[in-house]
Order: sequence, then structure tokens, then C-alpha cells
Amino acid sequence: YRPVHDAVLARLDGLRPERVLDLGCGTGQLTRRLGEKFPEATIVGADLSDGMLGRALERAEADDAFTNVGGFVRADAQRLPLADGSFDVVTCTESFHWYRDQEAAVAELARLLRPGGRLVIASIATVTGFADDAIQRATELAGRPIRPIPKRRLKKLLEADRFRVEHQGRIPRLGFVPWPMLTDATRR
Repeated sequence: YRPVHDAVLARLDGLRPERVLDLGCGTGQLTRRLGEKFPEATIVGADLSDGMLGRALERAEADDAFTNVGGFVRADAQRLPLADGSFDVVTCTESFHWYRDQEAAVAELARLLRPGGRLVIASIATVTGFADDAIQRATELAGRPIRPIPKRRLKKLLEADRFRVEHQGRIPRLGFVPWPMLTDATRR
């Protein structure tokens, strides 16, 4: 995950947020790095998986670098138990393609971010809708459907719900095709 996390953190250079949400935090790797990058901020991790959150909590308890992590929340990305406008930055890495209702997730992210807040998503995205459909069908047959979203479709989805897309680009990394797509957007 390092190349993806490095790319996300680079998009946040120069910011001084008070509250950061790491949505789909998994085992807390990026959550920890966000805490290091923004030592004055409160960092919150959220994930739907009890197993992932358990690992994140274990990591946090064993590592002094988690001092400004304000906690971990088990929650669905489409219904987060967090206050409106309560975050300056939201990151979402390697999880957006798992969301059943991506439109509802974007609406929820718009609700959580204050105006001017930043959203950085890094997710599986192919170049064509045909490839996306093929991945979705294959993963549905395997029982774990992935919903990759091409960059134009994600941009349209974000811009329809109070976001201005600042940047979109691939994140190169070895051994994974297609490379993840990074989308950086500002809440209007």
C-alpha cells in the first residue's frame, strides 16, 4: 500500500487540518501516517470490517505514533455516525470499489466535509466501462463484488454532489494492473 499512501499524502501537502477521517482505514496503516503528517489534528479511522478494525486497534495500542488518533469507528461508508461538516480532510484508499452504493457514499462524504475540505480517493479503476463490467461480473461470481469506477464516472459523481475535482491520475505500483486511480477533490 505504500505507493498509494505516498500519493495520497503528497496531495495533502501544505494543509493544516483539525480533523481527518481515514475512511476504509483497514488495519490503520494510513491512519498512522496521517497522524504523523498532521500531529496537531485529530485522526479518526472508520471501516466496516470488525477484523480490520481489530488489527487497527492492536496496532494503535502497540505503537506510540497513534497518539493523535481520536478512535476507530465501525461504520458503513453510506451511513457514517459522524456529525455534518466535522472533517477538514477525508481519505479513502483501496475501499471505494467495495461500496455497494457509490453515489450514497459520495453524498455521505459531502455531508461530513466542511466547505473547502479535501477528499482524496485512491481506488481500483480501469480505463473502460467494458473492463469495469468484466471485473464486476467476475468478482460477483466469486462472491465479493468489486465496483471499479472509471475516472470520468467518478468525476461526474463527485461534481454532481458539491465537489470540484482538482486532480485525477494513476498511481504506479508494481504487480498490480490496473494501477489505482487517485482523485483529489475539494468540497464546494
